[in-house]
Amino acid sequence: MFVSRSIAILVLACGCTAPQAESAGADARIPALIIDGVNNHDWERTTAAVRATLERTGRFTVDVSTSPGRSASRDEWEAWRPVFSDYAVVISNFNSDCEREDGACEPYWSQDLRAAFEAFVHEGGGFVSVHAADNHAADWVEYNKMIAVGGWGGRRAGVSGSILRKIDGAWTATSPDQGSSGRHGRIREFQVIHDRPDHPILTDLPTTWMHAADELYASLRGPAGNVEVLAHAYSRVTEEFEPMLMLITYGQGRVFHIPMGHYNDESEPAGASLHCVGFQTALARGTEYAATGEVTIGVPAAFPGPDEPSVVAPEHLEWPM
Repeated sequence: MFVSRSIAILVLACGCTAPQAESAGADARIPALIIDGVNNHDWERTTAAVRATLERTGRFTVDVSTSPGRSASRDEWEAWRPVFSDYAVVISNFNSDCEREDGACEPYWSQDLRAAFEAFVHEGGGFVSVHAADNHAADWVEYNKMIAVGGWGGRRAGVSGSILRKIDGAWTATSPDQGSSGRHGRIREFQVIHDRPDHPILTDLPTTWMHAADELYASLRGPAGNVEVLAHAYSRVTEEFEPMLMLITYGQGRVFHIPMGHYNDESEPAGASLHCVGFQTALARGTEYAATGEVTIGVPAAFPGPDEPSVVAPEHLEWPM
């Protein structure tokens, strides 16, 4: 077992797997869908970690819809039709990462699929955007409303909207016509500080906790409407507080936006950010809230404090019964 200086890694000494938290039965489990297939990140291992985390709680059944690859034909993309209405919540690990500055790249998602997704969320479906999913589709107006603010992929001042800044204690949309769009410094550990510790997603959690080594997204830009910031972190790049957990209302739907979750082979251990117990807890509870408007998932005993992260592989994390 590897133990780093700054990360508490908890594993079962017996090497066996702890029982999953029990739900009220299979019928009580929330049907969830992960979308992946294109991303400038390690989407395969990100999906594996997200799926394992959600399934381990005992609260979700999780399917995955993997898109065609970047070089697929238009016909192949038109044929990709995940049925969103079969699920209570969709989790995106998809990022087309358009490289043109004007954002005018040919979209991967068909117009019909975009319309189906908009209708799904607007009519009450839950949506969760994980890490680089907020870089997706700078040209997609409704998607940008769903995530409130996004990163790269052609987003820029004067075109893509505002940046959220904490001013006199209130999160405010600022700088629509100036500043960069999408930044992060070196991968490092950082504290996550709760703005709304009374919110159901954050109830019973410490107000401040240390997140494992990750990219801290900064200067995310977008419509910045109908958004509530639940937690933030301090960026050494912008020297500003940056939103780390967000809730957005889109029609009747609830969107949970978590910019954390970069898979990193060089961290100790690999993938520490996705295996951080703080991240896993926020992800699971935020996904449940997006799907149902309630939180029943408890807090693992391994949840980190303010000084050191706690990293547990999803298959070993013990969730309270």
